[in-house]
Amino acid sequence: MGALFDRQRLWLGLLLFPALAYITIWRLLPALYTVYLSFTSFNLAFDPGPVWVGARNYLHLLHDDKLLSSAGVTAEFSVAATLLELILGLGTAVLLDRRMPLRNLIMGICLVPMVLAPVTVATIWYVLLHDFVGPIPHLIRLMHGPEIGWFSTKWAALASIVIADVWEWTPLMTLLLLAALQGVSRETVEAAMADGASGVKVFRFVTLPQIAGMIAVAVGLRFADAFVELDKVLIMTGGGPGTSTELVSVHIYRTAFQFFTLGYAATIVITLLLLLALIYWVYLGILSGHTLRESAT
Repeated sequence: MGALFDRQRLWLGLLLFPALAYITIWRLLPALYTVYLSFTSFNLAFDPGPVWVGARNYLHLLHDDKLLSSAGVTAEFSVAATLLELILGLGTAVLLDRRMPLRNLIMGICLVPMVLAPVTVATIWYVLLHDFVGPIPHLIRLMHGPEIGWFSTKWAALASIVIADVWEWTPLMTLLLLAALQGVSRETVEAAMADGASGVKVFRFVTLPQIAGMIAVAVGLRFADAFVELDKVLIMTGGGPGTSTELVSVHIYRTAFQFFTLGYAATIVITLLLLLALIYWVYLGILSGHTLRESAT
């Protein structure tokens, strides 16, 4: 019996080894090396190797005006994209939750942007919004609309990135919220409607509380992902005009691979991860408190 148990543990270890090796080599070791680099001064073009400088890089963060500016732009982009994806995703999920002809076909078409590579999505929207060859500016001119420099003005450039992100990730929000709507108690909804409640009141006071947990999860996932967006910015605006669409991820990319200051870039990465962890900790604390109050009432 003991030999059989040892053999099972051996096979279990062999099956787990590839996953453990991947996590260790490609996740854990690079993360630890990044933490080490954040305490060093290392210019890849000039320095032979990292030089330990302690907390100097972290102190420099407090005086990095470009980083503070990019953090503000990142917050604007993340909040705008997440809110639009939530609104559109919730509306689409409510429509798809009903019985309608060609429902499965429509759902499949709606999910297509989500499976495309971010580089592909960015290229598509760069072409669509291009001032000379883009069909969208051409259509606006045909309708005698205003000339919009999609990539030459700050707010238009930021809006173009938001539009591309919303188009790509609203399907994910729709999928998550549709799954939550499928689990809503039909008996509760029917009872509320039998008592004379309107469709709006039923959704607000019956359906919405039952899917609030999934909404919180979906918003958290999308906000964190939007906060580290890189591909769309590099392809569509390059962080411009000027630095008006330079997100924190773009600032890190330029610091590491244009100026080759890997030590300081690692410092920004670690600080960003800690900031996101703090935001999530506060976010989950608020959600937990709200859930406890609801259960108490």
